[in-house]
Amino acid sequence: MIKAGCITILLFLVILTGLQGQTYFKVGGGYYGENVTNPGVVLEFELEKLFTEDFSLPLRADMGYHSNPDFNAFFIDLHKGFRKYFKSGLFLEQSLGAGVIIKSFKEEDYWFVDKFAYSIPHGNGAILGFMPSVTAGAGYNISKNSEGSNLVWIRPKVYWDLGFRSLHLPYFALQAGYTHTFKTK
Repeated sequence: MIKAGCITILLFLVILTGLQGQTYFKVGGGYYGENVTNPGVVLEFELEKLFTEDFSLPLRADMGYHSNPDFNAFFIDLHKGFRKYFKSGLFLEQSLGAGVIIKSFKEEDYWFVDKFAYSIPHGNGAILGFMPSVTAGAGYNISKNSEGSNLVWIRPKVYWDLGFRSLHLPYFALQAGYTHTFKTK
């Protein structure tokens, strides 16, 4: 059943990405704070299809790292969503994502127990988990009167590490950064 759901989501993403419209390739990066205060970085690559002057469907791949007091984490996820631009330069966005998260625990015990009493055996290796996520965001196009697009944004993100916790205990992260358009197709 999970396999059928994943295949359906992938087909939906392929269909939406294949629609006609002007396409922009963007690269960005910024701060990634798990629970806001656990520092990290995020690097993003985005393919944005603009369908009207103020509406687009971006497809974004994020890679990131953050350090928690108990573990270090690296993640890669793919997001598909929408972005609504306003004449003032402001924009709002929303996306759904799926990816993987790899955690390397800092303690030497064989078992890690978090503050919610969830435990996982980790031995000396890294733990791989499935990472679905929901991201909302707001930002500003600082080059709104020119051909290029330079965006500053803030994105609260809710994600799950299904290799460790169940769905009722998500993680929260705050992303803030900058995106630049490199190429127009």
